[in-house]
Amino acid sequence: MPNIEKYEIFLDFNGNEYEGVEKIYLNSEEEKLELDSVNLEIRSVKSDGKDTKFELKGEKLVIYGKIERELEIKFKGKASRDSILGIYVAPYDGKGMITTQFEAVYARRFIPCFDHPAMKARFKLSVRVQKGLKVISNMPVERIEEDVDGKVIYRFQETPKMSTYLLYLGIDEFEEISDNSKQPTVILATVPGKSKRGLFAINVARKVIEFYEKYFEIPYQLPKVHLIQVPEFAAGAMENWGAITFRETALLADDSSSISQKFRVAEVVAHELAHQWFGNLVTLKWWDDLWLNESFATFMSYKSIKHLFPQWDSEGHLIYDESIGALEDDSLSTTHPIEAHVKDPHEIEQMFDNISYGKGASILKMIEAYVGEENFRRGVVNYLNSFKFGNAEGKDLWNSISNAAGQSIGEIMADWITKPGYPVIFVNAYGNSIRFSQKRFTLLDSGLNEVYKVPITYEINDKFGTLLLDKESAEIRLDEGLKSIKVNINRTGFYRVLYDSLNLAFSSKLNAYEELGLVNDYWNFLLADLIDAKTYFGVIGRFVYTSNSFVSREITSQLLTLYYLFKKNYGKDFLVNQVKIFRKANDDLGKLAYSTVISALARMDEEFALGLSTLFDQYENIDSNIKEAVAIAYAVTNNDFNTLLEKYKRYTIDEEKNRILSAISSLRDPSIVVKVFSLIFERNIKAQDTRFVISSLLHNPHIREEVCSYLMNNFEEVKKFVNTVYGGPWGLGSIVRSMSFCGVDKPKDIIDFLEKVKFKEIERPIKESEERIKVYSRLKQNLP
Repeated sequence: MPNIEKYEIFLDFNGNEYEGVEKIYLNSEEEKLELDSVNLEIRSVKSDGKDTKFELKGEKLVIYGKIERELEIKFKGKASRDSILGIYVAPYDGKGMITTQFEAVYARRFIPCFDHPAMKARFKLSVRVQKGLKVISNMPVERIEEDVDGKVIYRFQETPKMSTYLLYLGIDEFEEISDNSKQPTVILATVPGKSKRGLFAINVARKVIEFYEKYFEIPYQLPKVHLIQVPEFAAGAMENWGAITFRETALLADDSSSISQKFRVAEVVAHELAHQWFGNLVTLKWWDDLWLNESFATFMSYKSIKHLFPQWDSEGHLIYDESIGALEDDSLSTTHPIEAHVKDPHEIEQMFDNISYGKGASILKMIEAYVGEENFRRGVVNYLNSFKFGNAEGKDLWNSISNAAGQSIGEIMADWITKPGYPVIFVNAYGNSIRFSQKRFTLLDSGLNEVYKVPITYEINDKFGTLLLDKESAEIRLDEGLKSIKVNINRTGFYRVLYDSLNLAFSSKLNAYEELGLVNDYWNFLLADLIDAKTYFGVIGRFVYTSNSFVSREITSQLLTLYYLFKKNYGKDFLVNQVKIFRKANDDLGKLAYSTVISALARMDEEFALGLSTLFDQYENIDSNIKEAVAIAYAVTNNDFNTLLEKYKRYTIDEEKNRILSAISSLRDPSIVVKVFSLIFERNIKAQDTRFVISSLLHNPHIREEVCSYLMNNFEEVKKFVNTVYGGPWGLGSIVRSMSFCGVDKPKDIIDFLEKVKFKEIERPIKESEERIKVYSRLKQNLP
């Protein structure tokens, strides 16, 4: 592997095409050098000033002969108008922003390079564009030079040593606002007319940076950080060093925004800023450790939000938004260990999932609880200082935390990151004894089993205790009679708990997180056929009058899933009571719960929808927290596709557009299916929203049969469109997962179809979909 020192890059743009001259300074003793290069026309290659032989082989630019110091490549490239990966044109209002998205292996579509996270280098970028355009990159502009032909040249300061996937280039008529109050300068850039909605994000960014600088004990390393709104974006956001890109809905929020929108913006901004240290300053050696980047940024984002917005209860949100989804996905046989061995770089996209983000963050939380917050923090600080501007592996972090804590966590971590799945802990009480036993939890009995090293926390008769359960079972004897027990205190452990006596559990003082964990566990026990419907609804019945907003939202989500699957309203009493409890809530969590409950009721209950839909005439002036529910209610009761579509087209704010998309996908008229797919293919619905819209349509039990038929009859067209837009099959995998809902009525037909269209890159999501179909079919038989 050659030692790369620096890239000097000059790009001359004409529209979306550009000519490039690149000098790479390196040390190499090899007779043959391979660079990564895709969709680039290579004009010439010079080695130490002399023309040298080269050829293109697949995705490789092969250069022959030794290079002592300098490699010069002249090439031509083009920003894609079809895909939203690599360098591409993000369309808006008849215009287009040139922008980039390089993680994991797409910098090679921009420049010939060594597109590997461990091959770090410094970058010196100069860009020639038409006068009137602005250019943004990782570093501040060093100077702007007037040039001929009505053009200007932006010359940027040199970056620190970093990986290719963190490089960024943006060209547009950017509108910017900034906070120059201290270092670094925080700048927010949008398309014209949108920057005023960015003040919230700038304020969050400033406070989050201050929090991280104190937590990590390392200053932010660059002179500035840009927060850039991109009109079309495959992911939610991307942590390019000093030039972070976002979907609009992950960056822009103001006083008119809902609580959920503000929380999303705060969490995503905090997540991407955590990467500036964890991922950018210290980078993974290879993509096997991708989870470490993503789970740590996820974990830290909730920690910083706890500091900034204590009223939002970010610890509860970490469980609700991250752990619960990860636990569900990890209970399928198709799951993978957190640390997954990646051979082909194109496998990496499949790793950006609930396991890498949610499970990883949950395991970090579990380890922090095990070693203590300060020991954990000290280990992280030492790790960052040891490897800054370099590359590291997961074991380097575990060693650092172990040294800080004075105890080895390597074995426990290895257990949790190299084994797939997690256990259910059975709690059996008899006489003065309690028996804990473990078994791998799966929604379908696949014969798989593991024994995990489980740091169990519990309270027996209100007394706290811990146990490292590293075998199948263990027993505790008591000196007194058993009055109450609860296991997994504060829900810090990544496991489920099944009690043989729920009365003993409910006799303990369950806090908000423990209640949330319990109702989620028992929903999954119903799915896994470990309890019957009567037991499940008995648990729900205990929370009919709950004022725990997380529990309210979780049960509402469960009942809504049952409605999506079977078109039956199993929990109207619960939902109606929750409306009464949260209707006049003044706190943010209460407003979130109210919004969730009325949106569900609008879908499930026509009478409720009819009453709520009367507010649609005043839609522009109503509370933003109830807008989506009102739009859904209007859709359910009026089936008015044209009015909703006109509203969608008229809105320029993505937060509003997404509410209307939710309403359109709630319409009960099957004739809309073809119309919506036409809007997708013609890109009248943003390409970035394709997966969300198709998934939402598949959840709608009133039109699902038509949606499934359309997908089955037009699969090749959908596949071609999605593969082009997302630059590969990972977007298609997301749609295939949602097709599990197609199998509710015709399980065999859908499984046969999925087997017919299966290919290697979507094998896992297809198996996952087939597994869920079997779970839902069994559930249908077991419900009243």
